[in-house]
Order: sequence, then structure tokens, then C-alpha cells
Amino acid sequence: MKKENNKIWSMNKNGEIVNEHLHKNNLKRFKADTPFDNSIVPYLIMIFCATVDGFVFYSLFSRISYDSPVTLGVQISGFLFGFDVVPIFIGIQYKRLRQGLTKDKFILIMALIVCGLVFAMNIALRIMTIDLVSPSPASNAISYMGEVVQENTESNVGSTAIALTIFGMGIPVVTSLGSCLISFITYNPLNIKKRRIAELIEDNRDDIRRFDAIIADYDAEPDFAKYLEEEDEAKYQEMKMLHRALVISHCDYVRERLKEHLGNPTSNNVLSESSCETILARLDKELRLLNAQNNDELVPVEPIEEEIKYKTMIQDNRAIA
Repeated sequence: MKKENNKIWSMNKNGEIVNEHLHKNNLKRFKADTPFDNSIVPYLIMIFCATVDGFVFYSLFSRISYDSPVTLGVQISGFLFGFDVVPIFIGIQYKRLRQGLTKDKFILIMALIVCGLVFAMNIALRIMTIDLVSPSPASNAISYMGEVVQENTESNVGSTAIALTIFGMGIPVVTSLGSCLISFITYNPLNIKKRRIAELIEDNRDDIRRFDAIIADYDAEPDFAKYLEEEDEAKYQEMKMLHRALVISHCDYVRERLKEHLGNPTSNNVLSESSCETILARLDKELRLLNAQNNDELVPVEPIEEEIKYKTMIQDNRAIA
């Protein structure tokens, strides 16, 4: 078992403490008393019954059906549905009727009719194919010259064929009754509903505990909400200043690159200088405004020595041009 699974408490992304074994008591409370009450055992028994029926039906239809695997599969699947799936549904529906969760008996009656028809079809097929279960003995009289002289065939049905026929008729009935009985015993809708309600109650209790803890924090410090608002406002202002500083840094970088571009006589001409000067003037204005907002001082910034040098470089470029 992993180490994380042994933790009793954990903290979620919101900083709240969560009980990792919230429904552990319900698991003990609704623990299965017998193996049949376990959720996996009835399914294993039903799969075993279906497997037995599958082999029984395969021995029947492999003798009377065509050599088509699709036809053989459809025949076996139809009988498995009638002998295994429908009885399980009958047990479940009958248990719901007994516990008063439903009053619809029509579906149960139709399921019983389907089972009765499948049982009758199986009995009829077994009786009609009883001679195929035990092949008729044949005796061949062979002459000394190697030629077949006479073939005598007996059509009497032996006791082995009768026993196998009874087995083929009885085993599907037994497995169907077993599946129906197991589904009726193990399926308990009221107990399932009771367990779900118990888990829902535990979830609600945990939510109430968290809400009580939050209310207790508010009651312990009356100005707690005010402090939270101030903290949120401080974080907002900090992020706003951070974004402004980021914008200023990008604008300053573009400004410096434009200055370098204008300071190089081979990188521009007289026609592009006016556009660059307009862009630089706009950048200087925006930078002064952003700096003033960041410092909460709306005062104009005096030109620095770099700007004077920049103007001199533009004049030199014009002279060169």
C-alpha cells in the first residue's frame, strides 16, 4: 500500500483540511457477513453457470446446426440469454417488488414467459435429437474378397442417450434457478439506498464542520473580513505595478533600439527619420505618464543627457545626408 493512502488528513488546493477516511466507518458498517454478500462472488457464480450452459448448448447445436460459426454463436447466445440473463433479471425485479420499490408486475410476467418458452424449446430439441446423442451401431459383413456384402443398422435408443438428454434438459434449469436465487439474495436495493444516504450524511457533516470552522475564524477576529479585503487590495496594487513596470521595460527597450537605429547613418534615410522621431516622441510621453502613475506623481520628467545626445546624433545624421 502506498504511503499516501495511510494519511488520515490531507490539505486540498484551497488550504482546507480534508478527511481521507471519511467513509471508512460506513465500509465497516455495511461489510458483507457472508461470501454471497460480497459484490464479486455472485458475479463469479453467475459466470460459472453461464459457462456450464454454454458447453451444454454447444454440444447440442454443434450436432443439429449448420457448419456456420455465426449461426452456432447466435443460437448459443439466444439460449444463454434465456437461461442465464433473464433469470438474474427476474430475481432482481422480484426483490424490488418484495421491498415495495416498484409495483410493475408486467415486466416480471414477461420475463417468466420468456424463460418458459426457452425451457420448452430446450426440452423439445433434446427429445427430437435424442438419437443423435448416441450413434446407432452398424455392423458390416465383409466377404473374403474384400467386398461389402451387407450392412445392418439398428435404430434402438440406448440408456446413455436417455441419460445425456435428461442431463441436457436438467442442467440449464438448475443453473437458471441458481442464478435467479443468487440475484434475489444478494441484491438488496434498500440496503444500497441506505448506504448511499449514510455516505451523503457523512459528506454533509464534513461540510458543516468546515463551515463551522470558517465561522469560528470570523468570530475569533471580527475584522477578519476587512483584513482579507486589504490583503486582496494590496496584492492587486502590487500586480498592477508589476505589469506597469513590465510595460515600461518593454517600451524603454524599444526606445533604446530606435535610438541605436537612428544613430547609425547606414541604417536609415532622411524619409524614415521623421517617422522614428514621431514614435520616439510618443514613447517618451507614454513613459513619463507610466512612470508618474507608478510613483503616484503626475509631474513631467525633464529630458536627460541621453535625449540631448540623441538629438545631436540626429542632427549629425541629417548633416551627413
